[in-house]
Amino acid sequence: MNPSVVIEPRASGAQATGSPASGCPVSGTPASAPPTGTPASGTPASRGPASGTPATTTPARVSNTEARRMFLRMARPHADPDPYPLYARLREIGPVVPVVFPGVAARYLVTTFAACTAMLRDESIGPLTEDHFHETNPTWKEQGLASSLFGSMAFHSGAEHRSDRAMFAKHFSPRRTGQRRGDMVEVATNLLDQVELLGAGGEPVDIERELAVPYSALIIGRLMGIPDDQALRLGWLARQASPTLELAPSPAQRQQAAEAGGQMVKELIELAADRRRQPREDLVTELATQCGDDDERLVNSLVLLFSAGFDSPTSVVGMGLRLFLDNPEQARLLREDPTLADTATEEILRCEPAVQVMFRAALRDVTLAGVTIPEGSILLGLIAGACRDPALVDDPNRFDIQRRPSSGLSFGGGAHYCLGAHLARLSGTVLFPMLLRRFPLMRLAEEPTYRSPGVALRGFERMPVILSPSPS
Repeated sequence: MNPSVVIEPRASGAQATGSPASGCPVSGTPASAPPTGTPASGTPASRGPASGTPATTTPARVSNTEARRMFLRMARPHADPDPYPLYARLREIGPVVPVVFPGVAARYLVTTFAACTAMLRDESIGPLTEDHFHETNPTWKEQGLASSLFGSMAFHSGAEHRSDRAMFAKHFSPRRTGQRRGDMVEVATNLLDQVELLGAGGEPVDIERELAVPYSALIIGRLMGIPDDQALRLGWLARQASPTLELAPSPAQRQQAAEAGGQMVKELIELAADRRRQPREDLVTELATQCGDDDERLVNSLVLLFSAGFDSPTSVVGMGLRLFLDNPEQARLLREDPTLADTATEEILRCEPAVQVMFRAALRDVTLAGVTIPEGSILLGLIAGACRDPALVDDPNRFDIQRRPSSGLSFGGGAHYCLGAHLARLSGTVLFPMLLRRFPLMRLAEEPTYRSPGVALRGFERMPVILSPSPS
């Protein structure tokens, strides 16, 4: 849960496309993307020096060339099934790697755990601003999802951010979140019953469709007070709108995201109006009261809350299950000892964070890991690489649910730390022991399909599994 978004350049006459967004996703930035192919159209621009050269000495020429090549590999409209070697190589180049293309300002890739932590906590670094959006996508205000997310606390700083955050905070405290456990068990039990029926004859069952999306949509929907049928519909719309948050979606992906995002905002506007007419004892009504007559603030808050509370937990279900299927000994450990569920969920979040990249802007000139970054520059925190930094844990590519939990960055850090982190963790802690004990012989029916583009937000689009050998 950490809204993230990207802004790509309008360089060399390339037309800027895409739109801003969130990623908790609860701390984020908007995204637009260039056509891939040439360095000029595939690189970001910022308000940094017009010359495009960073304010400090760049790594060796070969390293900058390699960094550019890796950045272009990231800026594609389809997912990399294994981006972790790329992140590891960028860490070797340096903790902050300027990516320089002729004619546009440098982007700064933040690669290590220490540097990403510093980036997220430094008050001189914050969310992207309207200036960043306007320079790459002048029509972003006309796009419902992008406009609502930018108007939410994910893109606010200082007193305004603290005020909005306080409005949500009590609903996501560890105590209040813990009270949702019974409801999570009920939702999980009902969905697993349906999954079992669908796969009883040995037919493949798509875990994303039948479990991950509905489980996460119903949990955040019930917390907010949204009827189950509407929460399920909003979940599918949010998933279809997720390319809004990405680095380089294709034109078709951008169009789908705009349409789904617009419908999602429309439904939440109608929900807000309904609660104003007929108040209920739910979070939507309480937010309506706290927002007073400010309908825009109310709708922006609902859009952020549902988007952020839904997306990452959905990805954690599929990514976590894949880790267990690839590591059957770890699955056995959790089946036999459900008390490992908390550390298992933390290890899933470390190995496969749903938010892989977090985008930030330098609010003033700032030095990070010895590199001076000019005001207005865009920083890309490679969170997924930071979580596999050998400086954080030993043997970081190994999935080990008995590993002592690390202070990872899956939910960001600093002032924009994800408010829904406790909820996301608990949803995994509840589900995985139930899922693995119910279907101990589960296996993949075929290779899962990753969501696309899948650079900033990682997860599966489809994950067909066989629950048990066919009866014969």
